[in-house]
Amino acid sequence: MEYAFRIPPDGLRLPAAGIAERVNQTLRERGTVVVSAPPGAGKSTLLPLTILQDLPAGSRILMLEPRRLAARQIASRMASLLGEPVGQTVGYRIRFDSCISDRTRIEVLTEGILVRRLVEDPALDGVSAVIFDEFHERSLPSDVALAMTREARQILRPDLRLVLMSATIDTRSLCNDLDAPLVEGRGRMFPVTILRPADEATPDNASELAIKYIRQAHRDQEGDILAFLPGEADIRRCRERLDGTLGERTRVCPLYGLLSNNEQREAIAPSPPGERKVVLATPIAETSLTIEGIRTVVDTGLFRNLVFDPQRGLSHLETVRISKDMADQRTGRAGRLTEGVCYRLWSLGDGTADGSDPEAGNRRGGPGTDRAGDRRLGRIPSAAAPLAHTATRRPARPGPGPAPYPGRPRCRRTNHSPGETACLAALPSAYRPDAH
Repeated sequence: MEYAFRIPPDGLRLPAAGIAERVNQTLRERGTVVVSAPPGAGKSTLLPLTILQDLPAGSRILMLEPRRLAARQIASRMASLLGEPVGQTVGYRIRFDSCISDRTRIEVLTEGILVRRLVEDPALDGVSAVIFDEFHERSLPSDVALAMTREARQILRPDLRLVLMSATIDTRSLCNDLDAPLVEGRGRMFPVTILRPADEATPDNASELAIKYIRQAHRDQEGDILAFLPGEADIRRCRERLDGTLGERTRVCPLYGLLSNNEQREAIAPSPPGERKVVLATPIAETSLTIEGIRTVVDTGLFRNLVFDPQRGLSHLETVRISKDMADQRTGRAGRLTEGVCYRLWSLGDGTADGSDPEAGNRRGGPGTDRAGDRRLGRIPSAAAPLAHTATRRPARPGPGPAPYPGRPRCRRTNHSPGETACLAALPSAYRPDAH
């Protein structure tokens, strides 16, 4: 028996509607599918609804989003397609905030929430499908969640359906590693003209160049402007310099993760008729979000990447050049609703930004992860595969090897031998050394 609700015609006109039946058929036959579709195809908002329609009544879907703002907006968009408020059929659960009810059938989660749920309930009782959206934005929590979900499906829940969606990931290697079929869809993108000024942004001058070309775009182009800057400090500097200099009918709105919900909603809301806005954003605006009215993108080509130093046991942020897929995602923001323009503030010969490995610079690191670009993504040979390696300055004491569960070196050492600690019984079997 299928779950009964009706998707309105507006939703079925999205490009992703053309692959919805193929996705459901593949899930019925194989249980796992990789979905690739360009930005704007509607895969994040429509496919979860069509997958739910193909499940038995009372089924639940967990959908992973890498960012809190995206989780809220996607839940709101799906609920609006159904003509319902958030918290009925579609809800969300993120850190410090949730909007769900007993009727909720699609729950949009962030990475930490999903990992915690998998630890507390490895079998995911009552859940029929898990969707990993924007999987190219991989991180340690999302990798752990995927490994634990695959273990649950292989051992406890062979009926559990698994979907991985992305617009830019290396689908070939991912499908090979997961032994999963690929379903590709078409997008609905308008042409975007790429302009490359002579100036090249660096961590030292990113704010100054962004201000210069935001003013030029405001003078030469129409519509709203979205500028990508490395971090919050750069956004604050730009806002201070731009406030009051672009005219009374142009607002300058910041957009980054630590803003309040109201400030984030103000940045993504459409501009009133006759007004314009400039959105100063971190990579939070690269994927999943549709900011109404954006026709021009100013891209500094930089972002702040969290890097873990195993010798110090600390993480720190480095400003690095974006990867090719990040550049394409940012450019696509200008072509979601109409033809647009993108100012790329780096040279065409910069091999980092236009390199051949589109995922190398787009992982969000942390304790237990490698530096960006040190290992290829998409290598997930088994559910219990180690997801990180450890570097130490001196040889470790003899033992059976470091525990597969990612973590800091000294924490991993405590799990070397099953007989040395009693805490191993609390770990899922895939991460216990005595289980291999």
